[in-house]
Amino acid sequence: MKIVSFISLATIMLLLFACEKMTDIHEQYIRNGEIIYTTKMDSVHTCAGNHRVLISGILKEAFAVKEIKVYWNDYTDSVIVSYTREKDIDTVNIMIENLAEKSYEFDIYTSDGEGHRSIKVAVFGTAYGERYQASLYQRTINTFSMAGEDTITIQWLPADDLETKSEVQYVDSSGAEILLVVPVNASKSYLADFRQGIMYRSWYLPEETAIDTFSTDWMTQEVYIYHSTGTFIHPLTGARDFSMDKAVVRIDENTVETDYADMGKYGYRMKLKVLEDNTVMVIPSGESPANLEPNGQNSYNPGNGAYVLNTKYNATLGDRIVSETLDKKY
Repeated sequence: MKIVSFISLATIMLLLFACEKMTDIHEQYIRNGEIIYTTKMDSVHTCAGNHRVLISGILKEAFAVKEIKVYWNDYTDSVIVSYTREKDIDTVNIMIENLAEKSYEFDIYTSDGEGHRSIKVAVFGTAYGERYQASLYQRTINTFSMAGEDTITIQWLPADDLETKSEVQYVDSSGAEILLVVPVNASKSYLADFRQGIMYRSWYLPEETAIDTFSTDWMTQEVYIYHSTGTFIHPLTGARDFSMDKAVVRIDENTVETDYADMGKYGYRMKLKVLEDNTVMVIPSGESPANLEPNGQNSYNPGNGAYVLNTKYNATLGDRIVSETLDKKY
């Protein structure tokens, strides 16, 4: 019994000492009275924007709260927002404007206007700007082709994950500027009554929850409509004539690209490079055979923009021989 009593007395002494130490620690916070904390913001998150960040959260039963203070840049910048309770659970949105392009830590306090405030709530967010915008690229166009009289088809490659849309602008036969919006899930766009002036750009979200979108610069693409006439000679089936409109795409100052003969539906394409003497180098592209070669004179007329082409390529049973003239319409 004496041993048990001794252990109990030691335990009580230890507990009293611990309580005294906890009281000492607590007293440093309540020397001027009991600390009163206002309700802190809860479920806080940010949404990125263009030189701005939206801070969102909720206040639950915040009867005493009169204002919300947000600090950033190591407390050198701040904003104070008045608050009036409307419901037991209020949604609070605070927009931080005119931010430099970088990531931030935002420290948030609520206050009752009488010197009492909440514990700190920290949240991180990013403001985007010119550096991010300069890193963006237009959605990639795979090919241009014809889809009927004076209608150009754009075949798109898949959009990037955070792309929201693309836009295409061109001029129709009346001289009006037409603007097409291209959804990210669209693989083709149709430019009806086309005459000239294709420009396109793409729009992106920097983050999935961002409040602002950013566009690329406009990309200009020279595209012309030519009328093609010619003859395709097959070693087994003989000659067939063709006559059709083609989309001719400018690649560089001296080079354009278009469908080869009447074989565009099979992915056969060719690049036409005009040399200094206005002769034309025909270069296979797309699915065209690598052995495609000249079969006579290939020339360009700088006066009217016409091409005269004579080519051939070898395949099963022998050579395919093509003669073709491309006359510029628009």
